[in-house]
Amino acid sequence: SVTGVQTCALPILLGASAGYHRLISHRHFQTSKTWKRILIFFGIMSGQGSPLTWAAIHRGYHHRHSDTDQDLHTPKHGFWHSYITWMFKTRSVSVKSVKDLRQDPDIIFAHRNFLRIFFTTNLIVAFIDTNLWLFLLVLPAWVSYQSISLTTSFNHIEKLGYKNYPVRDTSVNCIWLWPLVLGEAWHNNHHGAGSSPKFSHRWFEVDIGWIYIKFLQLLRLAKLRNQD
Repeated sequence: SVTGVQTCALPILLGASAGYHRLISHRHFQTSKTWKRILIFFGIMSGQGSPLTWAAIHRGYHHRHSDTDQDLHTPKHGFWHSYITWMFKTRSVSVKSVKDLRQDPDIIFAHRNFLRIFFTTNLIVAFIDTNLWLFLLVLPAWVSYQSISLTTSFNHIEKLGYKNYPVRDTSVNCIWLWPLVLGEAWHNNHHGAGSSPKFSHRWFEVDIGWIYIKFLQLLRLAKLRNQD
């Protein structure tokens, strides 16, 4: 079932959505070093590359030049370009937009070692149990990849969704995508209120990523109170 697959994939989906997207790319919230490293790890296991490069693409290209030729996965060049072929056409990515992240030792370590972490973890889990590997790593990584691809493509086709914000790009909220991409389905909300880590802005818009972030914030608050 879709629910079973999403439950299985949830840690890796959150690694990409709460970790790579909201924590690293947008600096939407703060958390402990331990939880930051956990989110970076699961972001790496999503198979979406280095957190530094991911943030540079999202920050420096997608948000800064949304839906223009400078947006690497712009929908202007067709559905398949925004869904997958942009990855094969992109030869280099400027990291000028993420100078702050280049000062973070955890992110630099992940940037330099993400392939080692990804393949070593997969090999260890596959050696322990093939079924465990398929359901805990392979399937979740595939679901996470589809999630980001659906967001870069379908969430920029205006007739497939609705808008809460009159933004200059074609970003829309796709309620029918929610079972597959969770909080990332509310893409127009994110483009319209980019400084907010909460992507759900109406009562029926459920954002699992935001719920998880609130949980991390409660943990952080409890720790600070204990230190006092």
